[in-house]
Amino acid sequence: MAILLQRVQGERHGRYFFPTLPGVGFSTNPLRWNRRIRHVDDILQLVFGMGTRALERETYDYVRMVALSHPTLRPEVTATEIRWYSQRYVDAINLDTNTFATVPTNQVLSEDFPGIELLASVDMGDYFEPAHAMAGAAESGALVLTFDGLLRNPDLVAIMKITLKRLEAVYRRPVDIEFTIEVIPEWPRPRFILHLLQCRPQSVDASTTEQLPAGIPDDLKIFSANRLVPQGLVQGVRYVVYVVPERYYALTDSMKTELARLIGRINKALEGDRFILMGPGRWGTSNIELGVKVTYAEIYNTSVLAEIALAKGNQPLEVSYGTHFFQDLVEGHIFPLPLYPNDPRTIFRTEFFTGSTNMLTKLLPAEEKFQDVVRVIDVPAVSGGRLLEIVMNGDEDEAFGYLRTY
Repeated sequence: MAILLQRVQGERHGRYFFPTLPGVGFSTNPLRWNRRIRHVDDILQLVFGMGTRALERETYDYVRMVALSHPTLRPEVTATEIRWYSQRYVDAINLDTNTFATVPTNQVLSEDFPGIELLASVDMGDYFEPAHAMAGAAESGALVLTFDGLLRNPDLVAIMKITLKRLEAVYRRPVDIEFTIEVIPEWPRPRFILHLLQCRPQSVDASTTEQLPAGIPDDLKIFSANRLVPQGLVQGVRYVVYVVPERYYALTDSMKTELARLIGRINKALEGDRFILMGPGRWGTSNIELGVKVTYAEIYNTSVLAEIALAKGNQPLEVSYGTHFFQDLVEGHIFPLPLYPNDPRTIFRTEFFTGSTNMLTKLLPAEEKFQDVVRVIDVPAVSGGRLLEIVMNGDEDEAFGYLRTY
């Protein structure tokens, strides 16, 4: 047995000690949210304070996702989304009590915090202003950690790109790293000092390409996808858990919330079996009108998290591409997959999902009231013993789910 002692990187800020900018980085990107982002591009997750918030999933507190090829291109678009999917709490060492503490960001951030204009923006309601634009923003709670000023700085982006690619070349395969960045406010441009804490081979290699199968009979094809497809292969899927989009949208708000908890119970009941989750819109969204408001603890056993872009009136609905659970999905080898049933170029066998025998009440007898909304399909039971296989080729932006005899 070995014991590793590692110095905590950081600086003192009043009674607290923490690094200004910790995070994790990947030299290839297993999950994308925009067509301009490629699998071979580097990606970061940035937080403020101790790096625990980048490494451990916190319910309703979020990291900043950064594709280094397009550092200002966020997964979120509107001010409401940016506000919600931001970091609200800071992990730090309380030097007065010599304890690890979690405190609201507004207890640490102020207009005179070093580099505040790089880290935070002022929430103006429908838009954000640079942090130096409004006196008293911290006291009013109007500061939001966006890291916008930081990511507009080409020096930081260049440092991280060079570091990740050099490490990848030495390791001879994609890597992921843990790091902190020290921000030195200088004129006319700030200076950055990178502290590399850990480097290891990346657990999911997004550079590996899966070839799509050919010659599959039409009656064995279940679905296909052609937008922002990840790289990967999922074999031997026994169960499909399908939330019927039209019926989900017809539920009351309280029933939608209750349905999310049901997903958690199904996730637990199917532990040990390979299954996929398919549902409308955004898994993990804060808005129950846009998808099922689950936490990672309610979906962690699934192999694929399929988001069906089918909204009221059959109008396309934006999906999240797994960005709500990025670190969890990467570490858990779970693939987010956007599906567009109305796209004439794709396959979506609705009759398979809605016409197959529903095993929900056999699995959970007390959930009869949801049997028209949530369907649990035992794939070999309805397909003559076949299982579902899902092949995802991110280079060609194509995925294919089909029934296969093993």
